[in-house]
This record gives sequence, structure tokens and C-alpha cells, in this order.
Amino acid sequence: MKIENFKNSVIMLAMLLLSHVAWSQQIKTNNVEFDDLIFLLNAAGYEIFSFDISEMLIEQYDIMFVQKEYEAGKEVAASNLTTVPNKRLLTDIPESFWQKLIDEGRVIDPKTKAISHAEKFSFGFYPSGNDTTKRMQLHIPEFITMPRITFNLRGLVNVNSDKLFFSYHIRPFKINTFKENEFIPLILLGSSWYDERFNVFRFCGEKEIEPDMSSEILKNVPHHYVVGVKFVKKQ
Repeated sequence: MKIENFKNSVIMLAMLLLSHVAWSQQIKTNNVEFDDLIFLLNAAGYEIFSFDISEMLIEQYDIMFVQKEYEAGKEVAASNLTTVPNKRLLTDIPESFWQKLIDEGRVIDPKTKAISHAEKFSFGFYPSGNDTTKRMQLHIPEFITMPRITFNLRGLVNVNSDKLFFSYHIRPFKINTFKENEFIPLILLGSSWYDERFNVFRFCGEKEIEPDMSSEILKNVPHHYVVGVKFVKKQ
């Protein structure tokens, strides 16, 4: 084979290899996954927090959902959002329906005569459409979906403007232990604060809040809400 023909063959082979590599490096479409949806929802102002309470089904409790409000670290208000049993029993409904539910196999625990269990619940936060409020919805599958709860937000001002600035952020609490009949904080909705030194609004610090409210970030937060639960054991 002549040298010139050999060179041409090598060039053609190299071009074929390069075209194969280019062809193998195509961008491909992908199915949308759950994480993609979470990213989109968070970017639009939606956040959701889910909690597993299935281990509490060994006992029968009333679950009290409580909202507390704080100013400069001091509690100024508290309210009971709703109370839900962790087990719905056959005896909770009129006796005339009992046999029908039994025949349909709706009794999931023959010992307690439970017809439904509260195994989890979630708090979903929604964009309110304005700066002055934030909305949250409580959902307990098979038990309740509450109407949206409104949190009234407070504006901040800086030295250069009288215009109110609203900026609230959500942080989960650490869950260290479970105690009956005691308030367990789960979610914090807190205001940013104005940093005079750098002329900026901040909300920086721990990503999880200590349940005893000792987290450093709370020393700076001027106004916040805490949502949590209390498990009251039924006798």
C-alpha cells in the first residue's frame, strides 16, 4: 500500500471513530422524577413536611395540633388548631353501622375495634399571593384535611427606606425524644432580621432548630411561629 493511500485510510478511520463518539454523546429526554417536582414546587413557594407516627399506634391518643406565636423570643399567643384521635374505633360511630362495616372487613384491628389508623400527617405551606400572610394546611390521611391556616406576617424596615419588607422562612425542629402530654415542636416559621452593619436582611443559622429553643438563630429572629403536636393518652 502506498504511503498516501495509507494516510487517507487512517484519516477516514479517524473520522468514522469521531462520528461514532459524537453520535454516542447525544442528549436524551428523561422522565420527570419526583425530585424534579419538589424542586419546582419549592421554587414556586410550596413546602411540605411529613411525619411518621405509626409507632404511637401501640397506644390510643388524642393528637393535639398546636400553634404558638413568639415576639423577641417570648411566647405571646397559643391556640389549638385541631384534635384528632390516632385511632378511629367502631364504637365512635352509630351502632346501626357496625355490622355493615364488620361485613365489609373494615375493622383493621379486632382487639381495639379500630377502623382506621393515623399513621402519618403532613404540613403543607402555600404561597399566599401577598407579602403579609403565609398559609399552611394540615393533612392526616383518612382522618382530616383542614382548611388552610393563615399566619399573619410582620414587616421590617431598614434605615434607608420606610417601606415594609416581608421575609419569612421555614425550619424543621430536631425530634430527639417522644413524651406523652408534652408539646413537641415540629416546624418554625420565622422572620428575617435587619443587619444594620451590612444593611441587609438575614435569615442564617441552624438548618434544624433545637426543641428547647436554644438555637442561636432564635436570638436574632424578631417574630416567629411554632407548630407542633401533643399526644394525650386516652384512659
